[in-house]
Parts: sequence; C-alpha cells; structure tokens
Amino acid sequence: MNPNTETPEQVMYALEITCPIGMENVLEKELHAEGLTQTRLGEAQVKLTTDLEGIYKACLWSRVGTRVMLPIAQFKMESADDLYNGVKAIDWSQHLLVSNTIAIDCHGTNHHIRNTQFGAVRTKDAIADYFVAQTGERPSVEKNQPDVRIAVRIKRDVVTVSIDLSGESMHRRSYRQQGAMAPLKENLAAGLLLRAGWGVDSDLKQLIDPMCGSGTFLVEAALMSLDIAPGLRRQYWGFKGWKQHDHRLWQQLNDLAKNRKKDPESLGIRFQGTDREQKAIAAARENIKRAGLTGLIEVSMSPFQEHEFIVDEEAQPGLVITNPPYGERLGDEMALIALYRQLGEWVVKHAHGWQFMMLTSNDHLARQIPVRPEKSTRVINGGIECRAYQFPVSDANIKADAVAQSVMTPGAQMVANRLQKNLKKMKKWAVKNKIQCFRVYDADMPEYAVAIDLYNDWAHVQEYQAPKSVDPEKAKQRLFEVVSAIPGALNIAESNVVVKHRQRQAGKGQYEKLDQSQHEMIVEEYGCDFIVNLKDYLDTGLFLDHRPVRKLIQQKADGVRFLNLFCYTASASVHAGQGGALTTLSVDMSNTYTDWARRNIELNEFSDRDHTVVRADCFEWLKQSRDEFDLIFMDPPTFSNSKKMADVLDIQRDHGDLVRLAMARLAAEGELIFSNNYRRFRLDDDLMSEFDVQDITRSTLDPDFERNTKIHQCYLIKHKSVP
Repeated sequence: MNPNTETPEQVMYALEITCPIGMENVLEKELHAEGLTQTRLGEAQVKLTTDLEGIYKACLWSRVGTRVMLPIAQFKMESADDLYNGVKAIDWSQHLLVSNTIAIDCHGTNHHIRNTQFGAVRTKDAIADYFVAQTGERPSVEKNQPDVRIAVRIKRDVVTVSIDLSGESMHRRSYRQQGAMAPLKENLAAGLLLRAGWGVDSDLKQLIDPMCGSGTFLVEAALMSLDIAPGLRRQYWGFKGWKQHDHRLWQQLNDLAKNRKKDPESLGIRFQGTDREQKAIAAARENIKRAGLTGLIEVSMSPFQEHEFIVDEEAQPGLVITNPPYGERLGDEMALIALYRQLGEWVVKHAHGWQFMMLTSNDHLARQIPVRPEKSTRVINGGIECRAYQFPVSDANIKADAVAQSVMTPGAQMVANRLQKNLKKMKKWAVKNKIQCFRVYDADMPEYAVAIDLYNDWAHVQEYQAPKSVDPEKAKQRLFEVVSAIPGALNIAESNVVVKHRQRQAGKGQYEKLDQSQHEMIVEEYGCDFIVNLKDYLDTGLFLDHRPVRKLIQQKADGVRFLNLFCYTASASVHAGQGGALTTLSVDMSNTYTDWARRNIELNEFSDRDHTVVRADCFEWLKQSRDEFDLIFMDPPTFSNSKKMADVLDIQRDHGDLVRLAMARLAAEGELIFSNNYRRFRLDDDLMSEFDVQDITRSTLDPDFERNTKIHQCYLIKHKSVP
C-alpha cells in the first residue's frame, strides 16, 4: 500500500475520505465536481485514487468529508507482538523525520489488543524503535497538533495503519468557537444542504432556518453560495509535517481558491434565521462574524411563528431547512408535538412551492408535518440516529387537512388564558422577592390536573395520577392541551418544557433515575445558589413549597448548631449557612442526594469542615447520636421501605418516635421545625402535651402555593419551659 518511488507528479495515492453516515453519495458527487473521479463508495467513506494535487483539493474543497486518510500498511495480527512488528516494518522514513512530533489515534480492539490506549502505546513504541535503529533518536509525542498524525484501525484480525492528512476533523472550519453550542457539525450541515439541492449554481435563491440555533445551516449555505473553500481558513493540516508535502503546490491551490470567491453583492440570495433563545442567537451572530458573513445573513431572536420573514414571491423558490429539538423522552415528545405541527403549518402557509428539509430522530414528531415527505436519509447527529426528511411543499404533497388542523384547541386556549393570568400575578411577586423558581399553576382547573413550576426559562410539568374513572385517552389529550399552551402563554421555548407523571413513590422508586441527561442548572433563592436537575429524577432537587421554611431557617440560624434530617439535597443547610450558622450537619440515606448535598454546599463556598453531610438512616443515626443542636429541621417522606433502612417508615405511625428522638438532641432553648407532606396527617396528641407545639403551616405557604394548603404541614416544636 506504500506509494512508489516515481517523481512527485506521477505518484498516485489510494485515499480513504471519511464522512458522516448517509453522506457517501454527496461526498462522491462533490469530489467529482473538483475533477476527482477515480472513486469507490464505502460505508461512511469514499475511496479515492489521486495524485498530490488531488489530495490537496480534497482537503481544501470537501465540505462533507471528515478526514482524509492515506493507508500505508495493512497486515494480519494474531498477537500483540504482531501489531508492534507490523508497525515497525513500515518504512517510516518515507513519511516523517525523526525530528517530527507524532500522535497516535487507535480505533478498535480485539482479543489481543483489549483497549485502544494499549494499541496506541504499542504503535508508538514500534515507531520510536524504528527510528532508534535508524538514527539513534526517537520522535516526540505531541497530542494536540503534531507534525504527523498516525491512525491505527483494528478490525477483527486486520490492522490498517494510515497517515491522517487532514490532521483533525475537517468539520472544524475555524469560524465556530471551541466550547460554543454546537449541536450540528458543519460537514453534516453542508451534506444535508447539498442533499436538499443547495449549491454554488443552485436555482434556490432564498434560505430560511426557523430554528437556527448557532446558525450552522445558514453559514454553510452562504459559504457554499459564495464558492468559498471550506478549508481556506484552517491553519493546521496533518500533511504539513508529512515528508511528501509540497508547500509550493499547496500555496498555488490556495491562491486559486481565493480567486474563486464570488462577490456577495452579486449573489441575489437572502439568508434568514430565527431562534427564540438569546444564547443561540448570540452564538449565531458570533459565528457569522467570524466567518466574514456579516451583512449577508440575517438572524433574529424571535419565535418563527411570530416572525415576519421577508419572502420574495417573484424570486426563484427557496429552501427551508432546520434541526428542531427531537424529544428523547416521552414527556419531551409531548411538549414538542405542538411545535412540529406549528412548523409544518408555517411551512405550508409561507413556503409554498419551496423545498423543506427537517432533521429529527423522532418519527412520530416527523408525522406531525402536514406534508408528505419525498424521501429521507438516515444520518447520525451527535450520536443519535436521525432521518433527514425532504418535503416538496406543493399541492400534490400537502395533506388535505394541513391548515384546517389547529394546535390550540378551546381547552388549550383556556389553559393558556389561566397561565397568562397567573404569570402576571406571580411575576411581580417573584421579581420583588428575587425568586427565580415558583409554581405558576396547580390544578387550578380540576380537569387539567397538573402542577407547572417555572425554573427561570424552563417549565417543569407534573401530571397528577388520574382516577381510574378517567378515560386514559381523555387524560392524554388534556395533558397535550396543557403542554401545547405552555410555550406561548409563558413565553418559553417548546424544548424547555419537561413533562413528568407524578404518583406515590416508595423504596427504590424515590431515588430511581428517570433519565440520564445530567441536565443541571443553577438557580438562586434568597442569596443561596442551588443545583437543580429538571429531567433525571421525579423531583428537581429543590422543593419549592418549602421556600418560606428555608427562609425561616435562614432567619433563625445566626450562631446556631443546625441539624438537617432527611436532608435531600441540603438546601435548608445552605440557607442555615447563609444565615450565619456555626455548623450544619445534614443526614440522608441516599448516596445520590448526599452527593448532591455536598455539591450544593461547595457551590455556596461553605467549608466542609463546618458544614458536613452524613449518609445514614436518620432513625438509627438519632438513636446513636449524643450531639446537641440549637436548630433542627426534619422533613421525612410520607412512606419509605428502602432496603437501606432498618425498618419501614410510615410517617403517621412513626412521627411520634422521630420527634422524640430529635427533641433528645435539641438544646434546652432550641427549636425543631417538623414538616411532612402527608395530606391526611394528624399530629400525635401526646406530643402536644409533652412539648410546646405551634402549627405554623399557614405562615409557610407563599402566594404560589396558597391554593394548595395541604402541600405540607409544618410545626415549630420547643421544650416546655420549666416554671
């Protein structure tokens, strides 16, 4: 597989140009357009036979390619030593100098090479030993931008060793900042645009992305229309340290590419994008600026449903292309049904005669588009299997009831009206009190039995378990009406609606994950910061109904020793620390929540020496403890049969014992705040006679929970004073 030793002009190289799955035909077509016609299709790659100039053209002009690989050896491997020996047998002096830096990328394993790191080390050792034998020196390793990057692919018992001539993935065009939001890679976006019919000589003269995110479709389309080589802005290439690199030829091809650029003034093409997320539009504007396209692409922070796009009726038809949220969870999907229907209706109304392409992983959501797709392409986006659907927006393809179907049913409109009314009332109160999370709806209309909490610009929806007498389909339709009303009524993105079904939890179910999204955000309350997770668990990490209780603890905490039993994520301990507590001790039996508690304490910059977290069964811990505290907060679950507990906890039956154990740890002048959320709870009469008990439930309900007075019950308990 080594190139022969002819003069550089005559040497032919057998390349493997990789690309996103589903884009093989598109890649081959763009290579042919550059005169690179000796091609053969493979899976997620195109094999190309070409000369050195062809290598440079592929690197410079391929919008769809991921990497340009030059295989230099292939051999069978029956042991780990075979990998070493096979690599060492390569004539490395054809490809690099001992003074070059190298990096090894190993992909694949087998019975002999069980992890890629070991494979990379054996490869590096073999190359080093080759040069030591030749020169007495060895090349250095540089992981980030080496002079030569070497790729080793192990597939069953066959090893392929290649020079990575691209050096790094060619989707990096240098206009997108590292670490910025990047849900769609540039080369996949370019491939989908080409698949949809966009191109330098396309008849399409208008492009709209109604949910543009960071603007990848818009930027790639503009670069394509201007005939700007995607590799022009890149400073680093893997071939620059390669021994057979011809700098003069590369520079000549760069100069020719620069001369091909079209005049933006003569294009006559309008590029427009919208997104309702400020962060997305900020990223899009930065990417447009870095790509040198300011003034050519227009992006606006606006929901596409409300935006007035400029559409030239007399110009050639255009393309609508977008990558909407997919809804990887059932609740997310329900929240997005309305969005997809609205998108489809908008396309039918505003883009008749155009082409429409949409990328999604959710076939059910794709069916909400009231246009029959002409074809679809399977692709992988961010590790998720998706399909790119192409819809010709023509009379023949539009479904008969496309415009007649209405997302906002009378029921949904009724919910929207109530949400807007509640939000207007609650927003003033929340802003005044610097509260970022609050309940905006709690089964105000009994037939719509959900609770809706706002966490900044996210809505957390919990559907209450419906009685068996309610038809499940009717309940599902009502939930859909609620979810479809939320984005417009609360002015948040459809993808920022999280839906859960709430029912009684016990044992493992109290702590079991619903998802693995690790979707965390930080919210503030009375000067304290908290980590919340809206998706992965039934609860978010912050009980909003206890907000006044936490404020009360903060007010009482100055100079006290504070104990937080059944601490959950230790939000009460954080408030105590903020209020000036000398020490706080937080106890819970869940690994998940004690870890979360420690992170909340660390987030608020409290010392773990004075603010400690203990994983233990609170019942057993109280029995064994001999410490004394000035302020204790106890908020046990209604019921728990966790295996980590010595016995089953039933709060109505067991609260007397719990309170007495806690009071045994309370200082003479101390206070116990005891709370629980059992709706039919009744405090043990004996406790009333043993201690000074004050029911403070009413004073611990903020305006957002005034409708639901049984959300919790709360008592302030003290030792009786001695006469």
